[in-house]
Formats: sequence, structure tokens, C-alpha cells
Amino acid sequence: MKKHLFTVAALAGLLMVSCSDTTPQGGATVAPAVTYMPGMLLMPGAPGSVYGSINPLNISGKDQPGYVNAYPEGSYEHFVASPEYPKTMKEYINEPLMRQLTAQNSKLIICIPQQRARVYVNGRVGMDWPVSTGTNGHETPTGVFRVIEKNKDHHSNRYGKFVNAQGRTTNSNADASKGTPDGMTFRPASMPNWHRLTWDGVGVHGGKVIAGRRLSHGCIRTPYATAAKFFEYSAMGMPAYITRAVEDYYKGGAVKPIDVKYRPKPGNDYTDMPITPKPAAAPTTPKVS
Repeated sequence: MKKHLFTVAALAGLLMVSCSDTTPQGGATVAPAVTYMPGMLLMPGAPGSVYGSINPLNISGKDQPGYVNAYPEGSYEHFVASPEYPKTMKEYINEPLMRQLTAQNSKLIICIPQQRARVYVNGRVGMDWPVSTGTNGHETPTGVFRVIEKNKDHHSNRYGKFVNAQGRTTNSNADASKGTPDGMTFRPASMPNWHRLTWDGVGVHGGKVIAGRRLSHGCIRTPYATAAKFFEYSAMGMPAYITRAVEDYYKGGAVKPIDVKYRPKPGNDYTDMPITPKPAAAPTTPKVS
């Protein structure tokens, strides 16, 4: 009985430490200090890790002088608790975890407000990287999708550049659906390491990314090197959630993917689309791809 009471008291003390105020008397902001009991230091995000109720995805005061990131270096918690996150070009990858990825145990989350992509494998974050989604007028659709095509060397059938007879680019942001001017040649934009999410042309691919900024015509641009890594581990059929919400970080040390609140119109849920070559009834008007 005494041993049981001691264990309860120790756990209560641990939670008090992990949930305590993160602003010391000196005014500096410190990420929550993590006090571990023997055997509690687990893999990043593993069930059983104890960080209390602090959400490292949304720590206030990270921009204050003297801020200290007290999460264990190398952990996903340390990565997201860094002062520059989420507006950073840095990526996080847990390669042993990514090697376990299948279409059944994984989930890709595209977080539009943070301009970040996160891959979950068995409920844990395997990758986290910056993306640039669609600009005004070319917004990336929100909803539930899945990877229906992979192509290492994909090219757009709509966007690219116009080149004149001398080989000079006259329009570096050309839209072939509006017609090609006389004397010009259309050269489609390269979209390496392509993951198609819709047949009308939305997908994840390598491209120019600026942390925190939307730049695309609707696709999810990913830094070139990161896109190649994701292509190596990704699986056909894995679900993808594009959302204006941010995942929840709950007590227990694992990041919980959100339930998408912004779904497509009824009958337009791309998770029901076949993971096969494009249907024969192709649209007559060129679409973004």
C-alpha cells in the first residue's frame, strides 16, 4: 500500500512539473522542462512519453529573448518547439519509422495555415516539411484524398513557359489552356516526384518553396530533395488530408491527426477514386496538373 501511494505521488509531481508555467521570474520563456522517471524516455511521439498538457506545436513566447527549447534534442518535440517553427525550411524525418510505411498505416496531412506537410506512420510523425500551396484564385482544395498515381518524372499539361524561335523565354508563368501565341512553343513545367491526389491535376511534387508562403497554382509544392525522400517511402493509396486546421497534441506524447472539417462536396470525395491509370474519359479542356 505504501509503495502504491509513493508511485501516485511521484506521478502527480511529474505532471505538476510538466504542466507548470513556462515563464521564469527573469522573463525568459522556456519550453517545458521534461522530468523523466526511469524508463519513461521513449521514442519521439511514442505512447507513454510524458510532456503534460503543453502543446509543442503551439508554444507562445518562442520569439522572446532568452527562450530555451528544453525538449530532448533529436526528438520531434524539439523540432517543432524550435523558435523558427513552423516558418522554417528545415525538415524532420524519422527514417526507421518511414521504412514501416504502408497505405494502411499511414496518413499525409497538409496543414494550409502552417504551410507544413506531415506524414504519420502508426500514429507517429515520420516526416515534417515546408510546403507552398495554392495562391488566391488557385487555392489548394481541402478535403480527404489519397495517392492515386506516382510518377518520378511528371510534367504539367497546363502550366510552364512560352519560348520564342530564338529559344528565349517570353512568359515564365504560361497557361497553355489560354492558347499558345503565334511563333511560341509551350514547354511544360517539370513536377518531379509527383503524387497525384485528383485527376484534375492536384498533387504533391518537387518545386520552389518559401517557408510560410503560398506560391502554387493549386498543387502542394515540396522542396526538391524532400520530395525525392517522400517518393522513396510513400505508398499508392495512402490517404491524404488537406485542411485549414492544425493537428492536436494531447497528453501522452503523440501528435494526433485532426479530423478534416473542410470536406469536398458530397459525391466528390477523392478517397473513392480508383488507384488505376487515368480513366479513358479525359477532360477536353487542359487542366492543372
